Amino acid sequence: MKIKDYLEKNYEDSLIALTYLLDTSKSYILLNKDRVLTDKLANKLDQILKDRAKGKPLQYAIGYWEFFGLNLKVDKRALIPRFETEIIVDYIIKSDFKKKSILDIGTGSGAIALALASNIKETKILASDVKKEALDLAEINRKRLGIENVSFVKSDLFENISGKFDIIVSNPPYINEDDYKKLDKVLYYEPKSALLAKEDGLYYYKRIIKEANIYLNDGAMLIFEIGYDQKDRIEKFLNESDFKNIVCIKDYNDFDRFIVAEKG
Repeated sequence: MKIKDYLEKNYEDSLIALTYLLDTSKSYILLNKDRVLTDKLANKLDQILKDRAKGKPLQYAIGYWEFFGLNLKVDKRALIPRFETEIIVDYIIKSDFKKKSILDIGTGSGAIALALASNIKETKILASDVKKEALDLAEINRKRLGIENVSFVKSDLFENISGKFDIIVSNPPYINEDDYKKLDKVLYYEPKSALLAKEDGLYYYKRIIKEANIYLNDGAMLIFEIGYDQKDRIEKFLNESDFKNIVCIKDYNDFDRFIVAEKG
């Protein structure tokens, strides 16, 4: 079959999938609609479209997804990296914060840690996750990308962490039970433990904030991705733990999405 046959069948999914299968741009695909796909490529694309028809996320159907210029392997072992999370990666890279040592809590596929490490060559990053299967995926991505300044450790938050860091960054589970029940069904393909948090979605923020000072150097930064309605409550926790210079950063839809705070 030709590229145009697939575009006529399912334009959006076929276009995106072909950029990964052919390792090319959307513009190339649109300019080469008459290209005939090999049987191998056609079979792969057919399977992706079948998976999509069953409700599987496109990212999992393809098996790879781009995050901050990195082509990451993605599957059900970890949350799909979100485009808006690139905002905080870019913010950290461009900041004047000390960055010699960074801890990424709840690394999942390794997206944040690997993106930071590939752009801040002088840093050493320790990335943790409580799930071994997520760490296995993150290690696959590290090896595929040839990134050496990241290491992974299995840890329930700070359980197996030692030393101090210039930055602790975390995108923890933060969706509460009521909101989880209202999610688009496609999100139920992703690991529930990476999305859902008890105590109205605030459980992990409370725990991290309570213990973080022990693991932060003087003047170091604690950085979170947060839910759209959690800013005020998380700021309260930070103030109670003597963090200062608290800044909130919005996402592309103008929702409060990240909080940055300095150790007091």
